[in-house]
Amino acid sequence: MVGSLKLFGNGGLFSVTGLFRNAKLGNYRAYATHLNRCVILRFKHRVIVVTPDHPEDLVNQLQMLIHP
Repeated sequence: MVGSLKLFGNGGLFSVTGLFRNAKLGNYRAYATHLNRCVILRFKHRVIVVTPDHPEDLVNQLQMLIHP
């Protein structure tokens, strides 16, 4: 999220949420509380950045869903 431009949203004290843009991701939505735990979810028509408590667990679960 470094170098991102906030298009619409909140860059507040406890979370970063909203629509952002940067050169690497393009336009994306962010739902973040801990910026050092970002997981980027790329879909056909959108990119979402989330910050789960256990990023590795989320990635492993998603990989099992995609490639059983």
